[in-house]
Amino acid sequence: MEQPSVMVRGIYTTALVKLLLDNGFRIARPSMTTATRFGLKNVNKKWDVRIRDHASKNSVIIEGPRAKEVVEVLMRELPDATLKSKKLGCEVYKGVVEKVDERISYVNYGERIGLLPERLVEGQEVIVSPSRNNTRRDEYSYLTKRIRIVGRYADLIKDGWVSTPKGMPSTIANELMSLGHLLKPPDWGIQWKREATNADTSELIEEVQRLKDEAIKIMQKAYEVKAPRLIYEPPTCYIVTIPYASKKRLDELRGLVVTTMPNHHMIKSWGRRYAYAVDVIEKLMSISGPGIGTTASSVILHDVIKQGSKIAIDHVKPDGTVYKLTPGVVEEFDKESVTITLRRKFKGGGAYDGLGVPKEHGDYGISIYRLGSPISKTTYYSEKGELKGIYVNISTPVEVAPRKIRYIDLEVDVVAKPTGEVNVIDLDKAKELLDKGVITERLFKGIVEIAEKVKESLEARGDVSLDFKLF
Repeated sequence: MEQPSVMVRGIYTTALVKLLLDNGFRIARPSMTTATRFGLKNVNKKWDVRIRDHASKNSVIIEGPRAKEVVEVLMRELPDATLKSKKLGCEVYKGVVEKVDERISYVNYGERIGLLPERLVEGQEVIVSPSRNNTRRDEYSYLTKRIRIVGRYADLIKDGWVSTPKGMPSTIANELMSLGHLLKPPDWGIQWKREATNADTSELIEEVQRLKDEAIKIMQKAYEVKAPRLIYEPPTCYIVTIPYASKKRLDELRGLVVTTMPNHHMIKSWGRRYAYAVDVIEKLMSISGPGIGTTASSVILHDVIKQGSKIAIDHVKPDGTVYKLTPGVVEEFDKESVTITLRRKFKGGGAYDGLGVPKEHGDYGISIYRLGSPISKTTYYSEKGELKGIYVNISTPVEVAPRKIRYIDLEVDVVAKPTGEVNVIDLDKAKELLDKGVITERLFKGIVEIAEKVKESLEARGDVSLDFKLF
């Protein structure tokens, strides 16, 4: 089978196109800049996979019928990438009504009992989906008969209508509305997506025909099978998070194609203002040489962290959930190594994770973060300056941003009690991430090695020091 064609958009485009081409993939619908950089001619207009930036700019979204093939390459080639997936839409079931109240039918659709907000007849079979904004009430879920078949440029919706995204230019919206009314099958509606504006009319017609064929298959299967039964699964999209080491790898790949300053992708992920600055610096580098890029990168990094400033801490879980840890004030900033020492104040109540020591009023912590280090250390003290314990978090290498520190928590920590007892905790949680495919085996082994090294270092030193150069 021919390798899939991939359309890439966003701040990682050049590096990802280089990586994909090196692995035999074809590039679809490249921008003019990308086509020029790689000498791409006679490229595909149709894509099997699309890669685009996540809103955070620290991840990419990968979707399409052959997305998994691209995901496998990224997870293999990017050293600390993490992966999660989600369904693009809801499953479709053939269910059977088991009970009817005044205004609600209780439908057994196989997974559980769902509530359909209309009065049907006991024993009646019905095609349903869990509601997209589903909230559970006791053991029940909410259902809808307005099933959705998800496409690239449009969704087909049972008993729906033709619609376009808000804010779309009226001329384009009117064209899509007219095309939708012309193409939609009876009893179905078409919900156009913003991506439809970048597709040819022939592609849109082909897309709707594919969705109509899928609808026919669903209805045919619903006719043939006995309820309760799953009759349609929506496509899956993948979110690959790109932490610091992976950004550095993409910097290297981009540098093989075009002039690239140090920390290109990390700085670009900070937002439009910084992305523009990177573009300007790299134009100067192409004229004056790489030295100006190295200097500019250092100046930018030093400018976003200032002595005495307040720094936020984004403790990001592998599923994308961001926990805002207690912020700190910069007590020390070693510019050469980009090592930041924060003083943080804690409220009383509860206990410190892994230490079993109560949090008390007046407690404070000294936290150390180093750019590119897979560990961060917090030493907890009482109001009187008495040691309460040490907590070393193992994560993807630490990144910095304007007034912020960020990393992906990999669940494993090393804790040291004032008694000298040192323990590695939550290795089972990291193993669970491995088993679920969230992290690679390579990354898991690295976590275990780092945890043991931290444990040995703390036990050998017998104090609060920990040499970050070892990691």
